[in-house]
Amino acid sequence: MTVPFRGRFDCKVDPKGRFKLPATYKLSLPKKETSLVMTNGQYQGQRCLDVYTLREWESLEKRLAKLSPLKAEVQAYQRFYMASAQVVECDSQDRLLIPQGLRKFADLEEEVVLVGMGGKFEIWAAPRWQQLHQSLAGNFDQTLAVLADLDKGGE
Repeated sequence: MTVPFRGRFDCKVDPKGRFKLPATYKLSLPKKETSLVMTNGQYQGQRCLDVYTLREWESLEKRLAKLSPLKAEVQAYQRFYMASAQVVECDSQDRLLIPQGLRKFADLEEEVVLVGMGGKFEIWAAPRWQQLHQSLAGNFDQTLAVLADLDKGGE
């Protein structure tokens, strides 16, 4: 059984566009699986990359296939998110290559931050992540109150 992607890690991207996958994230891959799917991502208008295990990505594709392909929103999602997806492989040194087009989309340079999100992780340009994180911290009391309301019927 795999574990969710957890934690935040600062990484360096080498001149070829590779970074070392943290050991904690390596544990989140299914046994003997070295394939990940990387695609465009966005949060509050800020660009990042989303990275899934192949198994998790295929599950997302199956859920999408159940939606009507005639709906404009489904088509927009397919064009932005699904069409940008690329399978990437961990090399023998546990490095992942960020494809040039995706690096350009998310303005990734030498310093990146990996952010565990359970079934996926995100790759952020370090300055953009720091700015977003400060914004999230400033609104955390409000976010916590909303989550408390959502959880009232929970366990």
